[in-house]
Amino acid sequence: MAKRNRIEWDESAGAAENARQKLPALAQSFFEAGRKAAGGKASEAALHRFRLSAKRLRYTLEFFRFCYGPGLEDRLAVLREIQSCLGQISDCAVTRELAAATLPGRTAERVAADRFLQRRARQKAAQFRRYWRRVVDVAGAERRWRSYFARVSAKKG
Repeated sequence: MAKRNRIEWDESAGAAENARQKLPALAQSFFEAGRKAAGGKASEAALHRFRLSAKRLRYTLEFFRFCYGPGLEDRLAVLREIQSCLGQISDCAVTRELAAATLPGRTAERVAADRFLQRRARQKAAQFRRYWRRVVDVAGAERRWRSYFARVSAKKG
């Protein structure tokens, strides 16, 4: 879901047709990027990029609420949970940078804060990986997401 993979929307088609044609590919990209991020070797920067991808996908899907049924809300909840977990990792990184800038030298307080934040970030990364494997990327999930987006509800736009 990198920016270079932007979807070109068909201005001559309606919203529902665009959703049906384009959202399955976005779901596929999301799952591919998520698998890389959840692989265990992803850096904090890579996790942050995936968080932003999940956020962009969530915002995109919210535009198409009127095209889909309640199953969309379930998918949005998954994306919110991913964003929350990965956001806490980003918060730890930013706080570490602030501590480094405001606590001079290698004081005991700074070392303790840095260790705590590193540990917290590792715990949140592990939580994300567990959530990804146990809830998001379960057998057939990507196929179900893509299939869901390939059809639209009776409320076509």
